[in-house]
Amino acid sequence: MFIRKTLASSVSALALTSMLALSPAFAQETSQPPTAQTNEAVSEAVQDEASAQVDEKRKKLLNDATRALAETETALKALDEGDSEAALEALAVATGKLQSVVARDPDLALAPVDVQLLQRDLLGDVETIDAAREAIENLVDEGNLQEARPLMRDFASEIVVETTNLPLATYPDALLRATSQIDAGDVETAKQTLATALGTVVVTEEVIALPVLRAQLLIDAAENALGDGESMTADTEAGESAAAETEDADAAVDAEPLSPGEYVEAARNQLRIAEALGYGNEDDFEELHENLDELDEKIDAAHDTGGIFDKIGDSFIRLKQRLFGTDSE
Repeated sequence: MFIRKTLASSVSALALTSMLALSPAFAQETSQPPTAQTNEAVSEAVQDEASAQVDEKRKKLLNDATRALAETETALKALDEGDSEAALEALAVATGKLQSVVARDPDLALAPVDVQLLQRDLLGDVETIDAAREAIENLVDEGNLQEARPLMRDFASEIVVETTNLPLATYPDALLRATSQIDAGDVETAKQTLATALGTVVVTEEVIALPVLRAQLLIDAAENALGDGESMTADTEAGESAAAETEDADAAVDAEPLSPGEYVEAARNQLRIAEALGYGNEDDFEELHENLDELDEKIDAAHDTGGIFDKIGDSFIRLKQRLFGTDSE
């Protein structure tokens, strides 16, 4: 697992953080625990989910394609060192590996070779995030795009799983072309061909919106606090077992002994943060807010909450389908 950070990102994060200085509204007493406290309540479960996503992606990496990429880099290095024979040997291995990949799956367009994890997490309450959003929008409206760009880059609370892929429609042909160029003695052209091929790798991204994930885990914790049994998240998160999700929620309860109502209010707040950060609009979250209002009523009246958590789980599935085109984060 890799966490990628850059100097530019750190500078823009610092600038954005200065925008998020606590306002008087945030300093006022509220009926729910502070955002940082509720985030901490599910922090371990969030990291577990991120690790699970990366592990699932790693299972899909193609060893032959990974080897082909490594051999391409070896060939280019060999050419830089004037060793054409070593370069040809490396290219022969790379070509053979890609032929194997294509033979096993002729319809495969992208061969995954690496996966990395990038996390951005802008912390703040809804009011301060709205203020930062307004400042960014004002910069854009005034035409100050370069000032707005670094702020926009870190205006997010998400985990991005990046997968590096070899484009099978073009990459194997580039290796064959470089081989012919080396055979013809045109080493410089071969080096350019390989460098270009390495530059054509395709990076795909899968975004996990942290406020949405936290909201789901907080509802999970509320269910366990109520003693309703199995975790709702287990029914809606692909690849996670019911037992594992229940343990995550139990850990959250142990770490932060909030009441069920406080967990629900914290989840509602996370959905508001998701909307403020632009992960959807008011209509996207309306169904879940209605579900949480219904859950609050049942908790306040000490009524049986049976069935409501399944309903909320289905709402999370539909939300993620609308926002990300998937039912699993």
